[in-house]
This record gives sequence, structure tokens and C-alpha cells, in this order.
Amino acid sequence: MSFKRFGREDLVYSTLVAKPEYEFSIQSGSVYKNNEILLDGDFSNKEKHITDGEISFHEININRPADSLVKGFIEKSTSRYAYRTVSTKVFDDASQFQYGSTLTQSYPLKAGLSRIYVAPGVEFNEQNFKNLDSPTVADNNKRYIRALRNVIESRETLGQNFIYGSMGTKAVNMICVPAIFYGSTIDKGSIELNYYVSGTLTAQLKDINKDGILVETTGSSAGSTAGIALYEHGLFLLTGSWSQHASYQDKFLSAANTSPSWLSFGTGIPQVGTTLAHQAAVSSSYTVKFKGTNKIPTLTMLAFAEKGKYSYSNNPTFLETTTDVGVSNDTHYLEPERVIKNIVNSGLENHSASFDSVTYISKVGIYDEDKNLIAIASLANPIKKTRSRDYMIKMRLDF
Repeated sequence: MSFKRFGREDLVYSTLVAKPEYEFSIQSGSVYKNNEILLDGDFSNKEKHITDGEISFHEININRPADSLVKGFIEKSTSRYAYRTVSTKVFDDASQFQYGSTLTQSYPLKAGLSRIYVAPGVEFNEQNFKNLDSPTVADNNKRYIRALRNVIESRETLGQNFIYGSMGTKAVNMICVPAIFYGSTIDKGSIELNYYVSGTLTAQLKDINKDGILVETTGSSAGSTAGIALYEHGLFLLTGSWSQHASYQDKFLSAANTSPSWLSFGTGIPQVGTTLAHQAAVSSSYTVKFKGTNKIPTLTMLAFAEKGKYSYSNNPTFLETTTDVGVSNDTHYLEPERVIKNIVNSGLENHSASFDSVTYISKVGIYDEDKNLIAIASLANPIKKTRSRDYMIKMRLDF
């Protein structure tokens, strides 16, 4: 078999930019992704073993019983490979994992929206000689907003400086979007947060200037800034505390009734950290809309079949069948002569057209520098190759 090397201009490296669009709807403690309701399986569980609003990374446990799910596994060895959920300390602990033991990873791995509510109050724990017996303790969720201080203050977009300021001491409602949904960054100008009361749109936030500032475009304080968006981190930090309704109240933050605001936006989204003891706000519903930016490296390969080349095939049907047998003696073996089958179609009945070597290209093999087959490109329909015709076959590989 002959090999042909790709030329300098036969390989084209590029990046394909996709912008997937998502809409999450939240109502009465349930989250739905793109209006999708997951199907029930045959074994008293969801078909994908996830809840509404989530995505399964591998989807290898489709419609299986809950007690016989496929698991990932790694054997503990001197290579020291382990899952990220296993710390170095636990890995080295022979009482938990001995060499030769199997480390497992439960599937499915899943992701969905999450919410972190940071209560108002001091940013750090305070203890000194004046309050030695009664130190001031910061809310446990303050660690999340403190971790974002450098991120918030380091960005400068279209002349807009993000100021951390008093964000460490006031209430912050964090809506978190996993990167599996948006890719490398959330598309600027695509964010839309809608707040509904009894099915009526009460307030809306948008990043209208594409600078990360979330501005209320519909509601009682239209034009006011209600938070910021960290595009590349998938975070919406909401700080708007004004009421969105004149009379309606519900148990958004605790068992006590409070007015709806951007601090209560997303009530019902699964919480992280110290959770709120809120009730189901049945009269409130929310939607989170955005577009992602997914950059896909792409390699385009051009394979050429020139005139006069690739006119022979190793397919046994390429040659005429024969009843002759080979000749052999003590010194050599001579195969029987076989002729190439003429498959040229003639337009006349009982007439054989003039011979022409014809092959059909159905696959293109891609090899590495050591001539190892690493990829096969299959054509949808084989193409007819004659000695007088040339072809360029275009292949694209996404990473």
C-alpha cells in the first residue's frame, strides 16, 4: 500500500465558535432546562438518572436499574493515578486504599444551576481583647464572595471598573452556571433574568451594555443596577434589594414573609453552602437566559487523488476469477495470471465497452509518522475514480 504525505497547504487549522443558547425555568422548587421534562425509565427512576434542569456528562447509564449502574474505576498503583475527589492524604492512607485496591467513581456525573445566598453582616470573623468572650462571627457563605474580590476588581471592560466596595458586608444572591453549559465564557449581551409574580413579568435584568453590569430594564426601578455578571466564571451576583411588588410577600429567605427582590431571585434552585430555610414560593417563577461561547479547535485535511493514480484496488473482486492453478516446483511458486475486471458500462446491448481501469474510493485512512492508522474517513457514497479524473477529498476533525 502506498502512502502520501500531506503537503503544507493540505492542512488547515481553525477554530469553530459555537454559541449554544439555554433557558432555565424555575417554578415551585423545580428547575427545567430548555422546557425539557425528563422521561421516566423502566425501573422506577428517571431514564438518565438525573433531575430536571441537569445535564449528564457521559449518559452511559441510560434506562438502567439504580442498583446496577456503570461505574468508573482506577486501580491504585505506583503511577498514582486517582480521581480528583480523592485527596492525596486519603490516597496515601493504606488503611483506606492499599496498592492494588480499586478506586471507583459513581456515574452519572451531572451539573445544573446552583445558588448561593450570602447574608448581610461582617465580612470577616472579629476577635480581640474587647470581645474576647463574644467574638463577631461572619456568615459561613462570606467565603464565596471573599474569594471573588480579586476577580471583581481586576476586570476593566469598556471603561467600566468593577468595585468590590461594600459587597463583602451586604447581601448577595449568587446564581452559578456550570461551564459545561457556556463553554469558555458567557456571550456578552445575551444575559436575561426574568422575575414573574403569578405568571406576570414583574422585573427583568439584562447586560444591555455588554460590560457585565446587570441593569433592570423592566420593573419598579428600571435603569438601576441590580448586580454584575462574571462572564468567564458563569456567575451572576445580584444585589438589588428593592421590592418588586407592592403587596405580594412570601417565605423567600425563611419562614417569615418578605417582599420579592433580586435577592430572592431563583428561590428553588439547589443551594450550595449554608442554605436558606425558605418555603416553596408558588406564586413566584423565574427564567435565566444566556448564550455560551464554545471554541472548538478544528483541523481540515485535504486529500488529493490525482489523474492516473489510485487506479488499482486490493479488493478481490477487482480481478477476474480464474480456474487456473498456480505452478510450483522445488525452487519457486508462480501464481496464475489474472486480468483486471472490466466494469465499464456500455450503452449498447451485448457489447463490451473498451477497457478502462475503474476504482471506487470509499474510505481514506489517516496515519501518523510511524504509519499507525489513527483515523478513518468514510465517504457517504463511494466515488468513481478513473485514470482521467482527479478528486480532492475534504475531511474535518473536531477536537
